[in-house]
Amino acid sequence: PQSISTLDPLFAVLWVAGAACAVGTAASAKFHRPAALMLAGGAGLCTVITFAWLSAPDLALTQLTVEVVTMVLILLGLRWLPRRVEGEGDESETPIRNAIFAGVRRSRDLILAILAGSGFTVIAYAIMTREHPEGISSFFVEQSMPLGGGSNVVNVILVDFRGFDTLGEITVLGIVALTVYALLRRFRPPPETLELPHARQFVAYEGKLLDRFSDPDPQSLLPDGVMKIPSVLVRLLLPLAAMVSVYFLVRGHNLPGGGFVGGLIMATSIIIQYMVSGVVWVETRQRLHPQYWIAFGLLAAGSAAMGVWWFSKPFLASVAIDLHIPLLGALHLSSVLLFDIGVYTLVVGATVLMLIAIAHQSLRLYRKPAMVHQHESGTPTQEHN
Repeated sequence: PQSISTLDPLFAVLWVAGAACAVGTAASAKFHRPAALMLAGGAGLCTVITFAWLSAPDLALTQLTVEVVTMVLILLGLRWLPRRVEGEGDESETPIRNAIFAGVRRSRDLILAILAGSGFTVIAYAIMTREHPEGISSFFVEQSMPLGGGSNVVNVILVDFRGFDTLGEITVLGIVALTVYALLRRFRPPPETLELPHARQFVAYEGKLLDRFSDPDPQSLLPDGVMKIPSVLVRLLLPLAAMVSVYFLVRGHNLPGGGFVGGLIMATSIIIQYMVSGVVWVETRQRLHPQYWIAFGLLAAGSAAMGVWWFSKPFLASVAIDLHIPLLGALHLSSVLLFDIGVYTLVVGATVLMLIAIAHQSLRLYRKPAMVHQHESGTPTQEHN
């Protein structure tokens, strides 16, 4: 094993920063949710840099896109979490007694967390530094091009050598997305989350946001409200993000990328449109049907897996065809590309379906301004919360 004296100081600083972000996330998760979310993103970014540092660009790209999608998912979910209510406790207990019990409980949890983390650290170090015979990694490296037809070993393993595992994983992903959609379809936000945030109550009182959830004009170029400039930027980024996602899709067999990374990039660019422009405005102009993307992805992956039977080859074997197209030259097509397209479309559909299901909660009930209440007399009154 590598001695500690040969470790790069910058790499050590990176891990210290990542550990600090992880500890900060745990410490602030209860009282400061947005701060905990930002610190969790910092820990994930340190993981991305670690993968890139250790020459694993595919893992770095995947981790980066997963971090972005997870951040968007949690941001959408934070809006509908109930407010934290302090427990009133027993009237017979004094504040000092409650503070002592809380300190003992937190100290116990801290000790258990340290013991569990240290134990897993020791186990991981023992496994990674033990003497072990040569594994099968050399086989994949040597046979990636002769048998898989690609120089990107990671992608060849996913869509060729271990294609059956990938087919099962995307099937499970599609089932999970449909299940999440079915669960959230009847979900209603808690009543305490329906009020406008305090920072926007005065704006609502002045009448600037009272028509926030009114039907937008389908002919309008931009949505109404305070997000006009960001909406322009994200609309310009959408075709660029789509082009980048397709680029990562088609190059994934020989260079870092693939259908999974490309699908996450495309899904992120779509859901950002919902976050900035609003659900009503986006779906008034172009309504997406993510369930069709999921169905097409499974159909494409299944066709690539079973289509090789016409060539008397086993399930999920690859078939390649070389074509010569005028003005384009030689073109190498493989059934693996169809399989990767299926992964791409299913990842886009599943991710967008789950995120849109959360975004649709803003339409469940009209959120009236918390500071304006119309009495039976018809006079508006201002109420401070």
